[in-house]
Amino acid sequence: MQLSLLAWRSLPRNSLRGFATIKLGKSLSVKDVAVHCSHGKRWAALPSKPQIDRDGNALKDEKGKVKYVPILEWLDRAVGDDFSNSVIEAIEAQYPGQTDSDYTGA
Repeated sequence: MQLSLLAWRSLPRNSLRGFATIKLGKSLSVKDVAVHCSHGKRWAALPSKPQIDRDGNALKDEKGKVKYVPILEWLDRAVGDDFSNSVIEAIEAQYPGQTDSDYTGA
């Protein structure tokens, strides 16, 4: 997959490690690719948006966390996994260790 890292914003919180802006191919930029790490696994998730009710309030789950819905999705799991691995590799090449489980931003 032809992918390059345009920007990285570290924001370690729970499983989240930060947000990447990536370029796919020659002319598609994707902002707010969330990068997570939990239980020894790392992954990159395409952007999503909060679910909202009729009054414009964010919907929350039983734990009080905002519920999100995907904006884009991969129709092929292998392609999605390749994307995720490529994003992690691109970040690690420029910012070693920032996608690891023990990274705290310190």
